[in-house]
Amino acid sequence: MKIVIIEDEQELGALMRNFLVRQLNIKFPDTAVKVAGSITDGVQCIREIKPDWIFIDNNLPDGKGIDEIQNIKKMYDSGKIKIVMMSAMTNLKDEAFRNGADYFLDKPISFVEVRHILTSQRES
Repeated sequence: MKIVIIEDEQELGALMRNFLVRQLNIKFPDTAVKVAGSITDGVQCIREIKPDWIFIDNNLPDGKGIDEIQNIKKMYDSGKIKIVMMSAMTNLKDEAFRNGADYFLDKPISFVEVRHILTSQRES
């Protein structure tokens, strides 16, 4: 499984990466899980590793993550990539789903909720 985390808060990005590597028992984390601090860097990571999952924050230095969901979905077969929108602004939830997000995580992030999302996806 390959994952891109687009999150400008470096500590949160690192925590998420470490959590996902442990939870998913990822053998080669350096090539399978990338953390980017901006939309531009995130799109570059997406092109490089063609991830199965993308976790994207909304407020990023070079734009709004919510505005990039459709562009990311167009890059690949939208059925094969799962996008998780992350934001403290819960009023964005409906718009995120309309734009193509598969899941929405409220900030502060609950790793229990992240685990639930990954587990429910594996079971379906």
